[in-house]
Amino acid sequence: MLYNVQYGSFYRSGVAMVIDDFISNQTVGVELGRRLRASRIAYPLTQAQLAERAGVSQRTVANLEKGADVTVASLVSVLRALGLLSRMDLLVPAPETRPSDLLHERAPRQRVRPSRKVISGGDWKWGDEQ
Repeated sequence: MLYNVQYGSFYRSGVAMVIDDFISNQTVGVELGRRLRASRIAYPLTQAQLAERAGVSQRTVANLEKGADVTVASLVSVLRALGLLSRMDLLVPAPETRPSDLLHERAPRQRVRPSRKVISGGDWKWGDEQ
């Protein structure tokens, strides 16, 4: 298995692993861990050195590299220590302003409420009618 630093991906038999909607969360975590490990090694840093730079435990770095669950704060700290935090904009881009919001001078949405259920069946009657 070779790591391509330019594209940040692993190659198995010459094919990069693609992270898409069809693979499990566990597989995504394992692949993310492999990529972080390859970045750490390319830096070159030991797990202990990366942990010290990131302000997390060595166990946290090891868990990240295995694809185990860690906190978002720990992931952000490790990405920052590896110089990869700026790539988070690619992962979750900032929301864009819709032209209709500008046209109507609306403030950006803060939340989404569930739609009201329409009760069907029979004729509609006021609450005081029987």
